[in-house]
Amino acid sequence: MKVRNEVLKEKLKKNSWSQNELAIRVGVARGTISRIMNNKRGAGRKVIGGLLRTFPEETIESLFDTKKN
Repeated sequence: MKVRNEVLKEKLKKNSWSQNELAIRVGVARGTISRIMNNKRGAGRKVIGGLLRTFPEETIESLFDTKKN
């Protein structure tokens, strides 16, 4: 699933987190977060669940592009 990078970048800025800090909080490798944020891969179940736990105030629709093309 494609992450809404603009939302994720705003969350990082708001919390003063690096991609590395986000990766630790989500429970994945920092390279995984980097590839997702550079649109080189989509988010799998682990990343989706980790982001929703990290940002409980967000919905799946606000963090991810859920439209099927």
